[in-house]
Amino acid sequence: MNNQPRRAIVMGASVAGLWTARILADHFDEVLILERDSLPEGPEPRPGVPQSRQYHIMLLKGLQLMDDLFPGLREELIEAGAIPFDTLNDVAVRSRGNWLPRFPSTQYLLSCSRLLLEAGMRRHLRRCDRVRFVENVNMTGLETDGGAQRITGVHVTHRDGNDRAATFSADLVVDALGRRSPTPEWLTALGYDAPAESSVNSFLGYVTRRYRIPDKFQADWRMLMLLATPPDQPRGGLIFPEENGVWCVMMAGANKDYPPTDDDGFVEFARSLGTEFFRAVQDAEPLAQAYGYRGTESRRRHYEKLTRWPDRYVVIGDAFCGFNPIYGQGMTVAAISAVAMGDAIRRAGGNLDGLAQPLLRQISAITDGAWLLATSADKDWPETVGGAQKEGLADRFGAWYIGQLLDAMSKDPMLRLAFLEVNQLVKPAASLFAPGVMLRVFRQGLAHR
Repeated sequence: MNNQPRRAIVMGASVAGLWTARILADHFDEVLILERDSLPEGPEPRPGVPQSRQYHIMLLKGLQLMDDLFPGLREELIEAGAIPFDTLNDVAVRSRGNWLPRFPSTQYLLSCSRLLLEAGMRRHLRRCDRVRFVENVNMTGLETDGGAQRITGVHVTHRDGNDRAATFSADLVVDALGRRSPTPEWLTALGYDAPAESSVNSFLGYVTRRYRIPDKFQADWRMLMLLATPPDQPRGGLIFPEENGVWCVMMAGANKDYPPTDDDGFVEFARSLGTEFFRAVQDAEPLAQAYGYRGTESRRRHYEKLTRWPDRYVVIGDAFCGFNPIYGQGMTVAAISAVAMGDAIRRAGGNLDGLAQPLLRQISAITDGAWLLATSADKDWPETVGGAQKEGLADRFGAWYIGQLLDAMSKDPMLRLAFLEVNQLVKPAASLFAPGVMLRVFRQGLAHR
């Protein structure tokens, strides 16, 4: 007997929505992806993702999951121009005033635009008979059973000029609508409480501009990364290659030191980042204007803490927790959360009753590590708003210890590898406090003194 639920709905064709649809296609006869935009066939920008032109990168854990869920996509991206690189050997990183050691490793990432990545994921999903995109619809609310105890569908209006209303029914509904998700308002309209929110804002802004890579450019790096250092060095920058012989040049400033988008201001900000960075930008041909972005606060909605929750409804991705995008965690955390959803459905044997609320708690636990990494760094800036006002002894020790580790990385390659694996979400943050790692950190500290 086939107990497989009939239909799931994913609201939003964001990267989080695409991960989720791919997972749910293993468990449902039909998966509908409802999307406000008209989705392009190729790697083109769309109105619903205004930050798509900005710097994006998939972390190592995300790439590992991509290989499992979208087999062959890595090869397709490379054929389309994505560039594989050794994140320890090919990346020149300046952190806290020191250049980190570089050495060959097996930690390979892919460098490409978000537009190319999303187009590839959509292409794979369009080949799946169980997945269907429903484009040009505004999602206006949730359909429920008689007592509003269970979500049974989504109300939409078609963006065809006459705002035709319709309702899509479903056995499971997932909100992947991003930071502007209307779920809090929809919950209160149904008689539920809105979630409490946590936010940490370091008032960071960044600009991204693309350049043609100079034909004769020579350097011993494939990617150049200059990290800001709190509390008084707020500027940082990144140069990395994308498809079609293009450099993505990103510059950021925390603590309200926002980089400008005009040509002269952009060049002067690049000059302030040092000779290596400025020389590369100076000799390259700009291909487009500089695009700025300042909506970078980390914002978390604590759905997991609500005592009442409508069944058959899950929130994922930036709709659950939006991280400061400078750290590149969002796409990968969404992938891990989507995999957890599939595992929960599998363990329940396809029975969706009572699944949503425990799953939200699990997604919250998945979010914890990345949230700690992002907000701990941002809290060190003097202008930062948000976060815990009182910290215990363990919190203060943890912050001090991470600072010691970041200093020690410039002298100990193994510490750089340990931190990278945590930063790439391959290992939990707790692994940095393993005895062997702590011993190396303290040894370097004593040697420095």
